[in-house]
Amino acid sequence: MKRASVIMIIGSILLLGAFVFPLWNIELGAPQYPDPLGMNIYITGIQGQNEFDIQNIDGLNHYIGMKTLPKPEDMWEFRVFPMVNAVMTLLGILIGILAYRGKLKGYYFLVWFVLMTVLSALGIYDFNLWMIDYGTNLDPHAILKLQNPDGTPMSYKPPLLGHIKLLNFDAYSYPRMGAILMFGGTFLTFIAYLMSRMSNKVSSKIATLALVVTSSFLLSCKSEVRPINYGEVSCDFCRMTVVDKIHGAEIISDKGKVYTFDAVECMVNFAMEKSFGDESKYLTNHYREPSELIDATEAFFLISPDLPSPMGANLTALPDKASADEAMKDYHGELLNWEELRERFN
Repeated sequence: MKRASVIMIIGSILLLGAFVFPLWNIELGAPQYPDPLGMNIYITGIQGQNEFDIQNIDGLNHYIGMKTLPKPEDMWEFRVFPMVNAVMTLLGILIGILAYRGKLKGYYFLVWFVLMTVLSALGIYDFNLWMIDYGTNLDPHAILKLQNPDGTPMSYKPPLLGHIKLLNFDAYSYPRMGAILMFGGTFLTFIAYLMSRMSNKVSSKIATLALVVTSSFLLSCKSEVRPINYGEVSCDFCRMTVVDKIHGAEIISDKGKVYTFDAVECMVNFAMEKSFGDESKYLTNHYREPSELIDATEAFFLISPDLPSPMGANLTALPDKASADEAMKDYHGELLNWEELRERFN
């Protein structure tokens, strides 16, 4: 029971991550914006992904009659949600401490889990309602009035999760670290409940497994890999549409911003012009599994005129040395690893 109580306390503490990290991110990319516009939604308000993103988004929205993005004082959610999160955190810690001292049974872990799950679902529902109002309740006197093919007013609601095309903008909406920490913490409290109903030997194994799984999940979600929407997005370096599912590439910056490229050579050239932190990820499609993204820093690259790439560098990625050696037999050329490739372009 004591191990279960510790897991309960740890899970509750993870909820505090919502006060530090953004819960959600909505990003708008278009050819005229080499650096996509974005907003990070925190539990206490909305901030621009870059310095002037909020002003630029509001300026664009003005033409189609959308409301300006709300300030913290404009929405009751930004006042109530922090209090609810703080109360649930303190309540979870208190339940864990009392259970550790034998004052409460593990049943209370389940009660807390169900209550937190319901509150989280209501929060997501409220968030979606706000986006519906934000994207559909337009000013009838707006400068631009656009319609769907059937004559109905066009909606500019961003997706709750995933990607959607809004005019010439690609809109992306994904959870960020604050929401991921809340999900991980809530998951741990359910594990704590299960542990409370098992023997000490079994619960010890479950505790270890739960902490390993949760840690791995949180680390893997730090920067989310975004699937490339071939034929819809433009290369952030050369501005050509990304259509080749063998040579596409992607950079996820240490701040979570995603850049897409139609070829590895564009990604490398772009990286040479920008300054990316050590936590940034470099991903590339590869020859063996078209459209699959792999870690470019672990890949091998074949330069061969028999395998032309979109921008003419004849550069194709292979996932490992064995695949690269096999490809060399069919397509003669030069083989480079990631560091050698960067040195070549430098």
